[in-house]
Amino acid sequence: MRISVIIVNYNVKYFLEVCLHSVLRAARGIDVEVIVVDNNSKDGSNEMVAQQFPSVILIENKDNAGFGKANNQGVAIAKGEYILFLNPDTVMPEDFFTKMLGYMDAHPEAGSIGPKLLDGRGQYAPDGKKSFPSLSVAIFKTTGINKIFSKSPYFNKYYAVHIGPDEIAPVDVLSGCCMMVRASLLPGIGGAFDEDYFMYCEDVDLSYRIQKAGYQNIYYPPATLIHYKGESTRKATLSYVRIFNEALVTFVKKHYSAGNARLFVLFINIGIVLRAILGVAKQVLKVLRMPLFDGLILLATLWFIKEFWVVHVKNISPIPLSSVIATFPVYIGLWLFSLYMNGVYDQSYRALRVIRGMIIGTVIILAYYGLLQPGLRYSRAIIIFSGFTGTVILLALHELLYRLGIFKFIPYDKLPRKAIIVASEDAYTETARTLQRVHYAPELAGRISTTGHKGEALATTDEMKQLVYTAGINEVIFCVNGLSYTEILERMQECGGDYEYKIHLPGSNSFVGSNSSHTAGDLYTLDKRYNLAKFSHQRNKRILDAGMSIIFLLLLPIMIFLVKRPIGFIANCFKVLFGSRTWVGYSNDVAVTHLPKIRKGILPPYYMIEGYQPAANVQMQMDSVYAQQYTPGADINLILKNLKYLGTN
Repeated sequence: MRISVIIVNYNVKYFLEVCLHSVLRAARGIDVEVIVVDNNSKDGSNEMVAQQFPSVILIENKDNAGFGKANNQGVAIAKGEYILFLNPDTVMPEDFFTKMLGYMDAHPEAGSIGPKLLDGRGQYAPDGKKSFPSLSVAIFKTTGINKIFSKSPYFNKYYAVHIGPDEIAPVDVLSGCCMMVRASLLPGIGGAFDEDYFMYCEDVDLSYRIQKAGYQNIYYPPATLIHYKGESTRKATLSYVRIFNEALVTFVKKHYSAGNARLFVLFINIGIVLRAILGVAKQVLKVLRMPLFDGLILLATLWFIKEFWVVHVKNISPIPLSSVIATFPVYIGLWLFSLYMNGVYDQSYRALRVIRGMIIGTVIILAYYGLLQPGLRYSRAIIIFSGFTGTVILLALHELLYRLGIFKFIPYDKLPRKAIIVASEDAYTETARTLQRVHYAPELAGRISTTGHKGEALATTDEMKQLVYTAGINEVIFCVNGLSYTEILERMQECGGDYEYKIHLPGSNSFVGSNSSHTAGDLYTLDKRYNLAKFSHQRNKRILDAGMSIIFLLLLPIMIFLVKRPIGFIANCFKVLFGSRTWVGYSNDVAVTHLPKIRKGILPPYYMIEGYQPAANVQMQMDSVYAQQYTPGADINLILKNLKYLGTN
């Protein structure tokens, strides 16, 4: 056995599907075994592997064992001369094994080898080669300074930028997403992965032990690999920063002297705090940038209308500053709250939501105005004209800043993205038919021929670069049917990083890809999409729950005659109001682990009849439909229809 490929999988079914397809293509003519260790995935990964790749050895864990331990499970049964540790969110060309084996066989001093990594747009990704964490490397990495000076050999030594992207060279650390190791050296260095690392830095530890044993870790760019970085671990989070740095501390304590380790840990902890502060600040600004901007605009509008009204319309004494300070923040807060509740700050932007939010906000402010003491009620006209003027200004500035690239929302009425499919004529028909069943898929512009004969296609692959530019194409879909992965990688690099790329397997229900090395992998699938999985719907559901609870409590003298169990009803009102229950939930919370998580419901998602309960399979179907098609109106309808059962436990 020449190579044992070990892939640890966790809930990335469709990426694993493409990965295995590319691995088995590259393994043709070579004695290769493939071992998948699944860490208790819930997305059907195991069934997919068993059905579509029966030659693959599958280990099914009953819990998430972690990256290191799961890899060691694979090593324990591996028979290969070389062991390739491979992430499931990767794609390799057909000549991958040939190139890697050729170098390793010719260079016995090489203990491990890793390829040049490409991101989901076919562009060079720097994490294929790294340096050991010296004090300065650790500080610059932990604090994020290395990203600011990404081309500096000193500040960004972590990514070994002193070695060129296309230069074959020994490096300190190879990426654990794709690392081929001589199986014979593993017993002498304490095995493959140290299981003290649950996630991250296992590759640093293994590379360190290989080098310490007198072998080299070779960065080998003639072999390339796509890595949809982040899909299996979601790296762009504060949680990642914490877990990564904890792993770094484990490495330092294990391999460095006690004195140096203490110093490292001190600076690493300082770096964690600084990175956390910067990360939180960045996230807050990212989330609140648009509301803060709107708040400033509304403040300026209120101030201008106030001055204009006092001086030019009424010619009256100035409004006391104390009155302005007491009322303006509340007015702006109510407008912003109304805008938020109407979905203005959701990713999908719609001008109508701004208009609706400002109208509702203005009505609420006028109601609040009527409750103020006389000294603070200076003019309703200022509120009304500020609401109207603010709406017009916000709409205009939102559009302007969106076109300038400052605001990143997605316009509700934005034209669909244009895509082309690179495929044979038959494969194009199948792929286009599948894509039409995905409601958020791009608009198809046509086909690029893979045969060299243009025929009815828009172009051949040789003309692809020119066509995608001149036709304004946003996305390229490669159908792996008569098209090699080698050619896919070449075309991606040739066309450049201005386009999005997807890979589609014949007969598959998915289109796998990624926008860049800084984003998680993304995909189109025919799997069900649930409205309740969206934050905006969960937010609206919670608001509806709280609102209905308050209304019920206000109408309590009437409601106690309409419900069957008044005491239970009152208790339920407070449970829902304080967030421990929801008015409408799933029929059976135990059996719906595949659905978006919500609070336990008072009512099921169907009309209740006393003495009758639908069969379990019918309940599951209605739960699924409820999660998939959820709207606040559905909850209101179910609550009204099942009003007398609101006291149910």
